[in-house]
Amino acid sequence: MIDYRKNKCRYKPNKLGSLYIDQDKMKNNIRPIIYIGGQMEHRGHILEQFGKTFDNGHNMFDGSWFYDYPIFKSDKRQINAEAFANNLIEALKLANILDVDLVTESFGGIIGAYASKSNIIHRVYAIHPPILGTPLANPKELINAKKFTLLKDKLLLLILKLIVNENYGFEIDNFNGINITKVNINKLIVIGSNINPAEEKSKLIIMLYNIILKYTGYQSDGIVIFDEEKFNELGINYIKEDNNINHLEANSRENLSKVKKLVNY
Repeated sequence: MIDYRKNKCRYKPNKLGSLYIDQDKMKNNIRPIIYIGGQMEHRGHILEQFGKTFDNGHNMFDGSWFYDYPIFKSDKRQINAEAFANNLIEALKLANILDVDLVTESFGGIIGAYASKSNIIHRVYAIHPPILGTPLANPKELINAKKFTLLKDKLLLLILKLIVNENYGFEIDNFNGINITKVNINKLIVIGSNINPAEEKSKLIIMLYNIILKYTGYQSDGIVIFDEEKFNELGINYIKEDNNINHLEANSRENLSKVKKLVNY
């Protein structure tokens, strides 16, 4: 695990999130690059709030934004991507960073997409984001659909039901995808791909892929939908990876290093 707070200045405008800036790296770049990682489930997030994470992205750029929302807040719907995006913009202003690129992964892509409306944001590189949503964010909906008759699928959905709390605003965002009217799509670049089930090594990812395909008819990276036709319909710029990376590999150091080259960092 890495310490995402070590040797960084912290800016925290409210209880939803914090911006951590590496001042030494900032000196070398005209336009800083801030990283926003994915959203762990609320239970796992408790561990991350102690300053440790498995996400290498938090130490690879000029700084990063991190989820600090209160775990036991009663109005869970208010803990959502738009609120996180507003926190990010306010934190950037506190840090006097007024021209920035965002590199995001998974749910961080929805936060970046909504932040793109601000003139502070120059561009958003969204790696495997749930821009088009994922049904896995609402396992109750999948169970109620009664499309899944195999025992292994039923068991997996029951496990998801125990893990996912669909009352959180960020899970509603994950399920629905972005509201395109609240995004500056000219600033957004989606980076992703679908898995190849014949070559994928993770049995869990294949099972999740099959559940999403059966429920929606769309292919995915095992967690979120990636559909070129839909991106073209919405006018969203995208880059399709050539090596069929699954969602769990999206924030690997190897994959993030490729994105660093893409953004000339």
